Amino acid sequence: MSQVYNPESDIIARIERLELEAREVRRRIDHVGGPEDRRVLNRQLEEIKREVARLQSRLP
Repeated sequence: MSQVYNPESDIIARIERLELEAREVRRRIDHVGGPEDRRVLNRQLEEIKREVARLQSRLP
């Protein structure tokens, strides 16, 4: 049984992984102690959001 390569499914899977990562980062932000740690995690979350938006723009 052969499978047809579908780049859209790869993009969707990557978006789903990034959304799971974003959820974990949000959870860590809620439990972080210092303001510097919170800043770093918020920056990381923004990068994930930008990557998700970029990938979503590539979908039809």
